[in-house]
Amino acid sequence: MAVRYRKGRASPWQCYWNNPYTGKRECANFRAKEEAEKHDSLIKHRLRFERESFRTEEDEEENAPDSRQLTLEACYILYLKQKQFTKKGMSWQMDAMRQPLKSLGATPIDKIGRMQLQNIMDEMGKANVKPVTVRARMSVLRTVLRWAAAQGYREPVDCPILPPAHYERFVPPTPEELAAILQSAPSHIVRVVILGAQCGVRVGPCELFRLTWNDVDLHQRILHVHGAKKNPHAIWREVPIRESLLPVFLGWQQEDARMGMEYIIHYRGKPVNKIQTAWDETLRRAGITRRIRPYDLRHAFATEAIAAGVDIGTVARLMGHSSPSMILMHYQYVMDGQKRAAVEALPDLHMCPKTCAQQISPNEITS
Repeated sequence: MAVRYRKGRASPWQCYWNNPYTGKRECANFRAKEEAEKHDSLIKHRLRFERESFRTEEDEEENAPDSRQLTLEACYILYLKQKQFTKKGMSWQMDAMRQPLKSLGATPIDKIGRMQLQNIMDEMGKANVKPVTVRARMSVLRTVLRWAAAQGYREPVDCPILPPAHYERFVPPTPEELAAILQSAPSHIVRVVILGAQCGVRVGPCELFRLTWNDVDLHQRILHVHGAKKNPHAIWREVPIRESLLPVFLGWQQEDARMGMEYIIHYRGKPVNKIQTAWDETLRRAGITRRIRPYDLRHAFATEAIAAGVDIGTVARLMGHSSPSMILMHYQYVMDGQKRAAVEALPDLHMCPKTCAQQISPNEITS
């Protein structure tokens, strides 16, 4: 692939390349050098990222898969080519499909049914894979089979019921633990703690590490958070900034303006992609030995908000959840105190006959 000048032609500038599928030389002619160079850049991009675009209709017909011979592995390759996952998404896909491909990779796609899927689930269970992980991995396989049915490679699949999503419950850091972490943390981890525990931002590249000073409106006291991909219906959300944190944000903003920093979370003048090493070292210096994840800062936000009496719907909106059901699933234990407080707040039944109330001492109840 290159650009050359051919003297005496009406369109003297030619961009030429080799078709990666046929091996034949192809070319395009242009009047101006800039147009040829622009087309050359486009060809380079296609060769690197869109090789399928060089196939002709005849090639596609010749290489069209035969559903009678299409195996799960071959079908999965076609699925991945069409979906064009990111590097991170591809890593997740391959991890989820490792066991299915190992057991059924050579099986014709139209021969995979409910019994084969149940066997895969049983194999994962015997390998001590957590039910929530089994559910996630089987969901990927189910999606691939449904895609195959939509392409006409097989009949619609009858999938077994997937295991319930019982997520592991983590105890969020207490206010005392957060204070110890803040005293032992470097400056960028201090920002992570405050934004996670006080604003409910997801700690990671999906939300927190994407924040820039363009997302902060100190006049309106609003933090604009770009939503995670898991909730496509909430592209972004507004989180109010507590009044007591305004001087903190203002100090950060002035410091970063002097350094010319765009991102709120940065270290040594560069944006941050991960903080696990710095986080583990901070916990060690703080004397905290139990497991606390950076993501648990967000859990601390929800825990304290619910314990303070904030309604579930508001907490869900502040955290960017598409449904309050996520709050109910993960923070049910926090609401136990609110349930008791609600019951104790009911008025006494003064008309209740005295004979219904036996005189029982507190010691008898607790014994």
